[in-house]
Amino acid sequence: MGKTISCSVLLALISCFYLLFATALDTITPSKSIKDPDVIISQNGVFRLGFFSLANSSNRYVGILYNQIPVQTVVWVASRNRPLKDSSGILNISDDGNLVGSNGKAEVLWSSHVNNTAPNATTAQLLDSGNLVLSYGEDGAASSARLSYRLRLCNGIIICYKELVLFWKVIF
Repeated sequence: MGKTISCSVLLALISCFYLLFATALDTITPSKSIKDPDVIISQNGVFRLGFFSLANSSNRYVGILYNQIPVQTVVWVASRNRPLKDSSGILNISDDGNLVGSNGKAEVLWSSHVNNTAPNATTAQLLDSGNLVLSYGEDGAASSARLSYRLRLCNGIIICYKELVLFWKVIF
């Protein structure tokens, strides 16, 4: 009986530790940012969001890439007009609840630019569809902004990126 209680207590402690310190690998929260070269990966590992460089360039960009394809395949770039010049990038939820990309000097290079009524409860989640969803509200369902883009199908394989639509759309 003593061993049963000890095992139960140990299991309860491990569960509490996990709940306190485990965070979703597909989500950025006000308390969990990503710093270059860290990434978040969609639940089933299809996409990743983070910093990357293009071939023959030292510039660093924030974007969504396929995660399981051996050749770097960029789906969406947030900071293409203002790339980082080094690997000091940080992607986080700002005080006003926007998702922002900044450099080591805290200069904002990119922002989601959405009006947010609950900045302290904001999360940014990368979905297996490749969408990046900025949710805010106590349950994350109060409202959300979804970063959307369109992919064309070529012979049944999603490889042609001729039509990218870069915008935030508020979904209620």
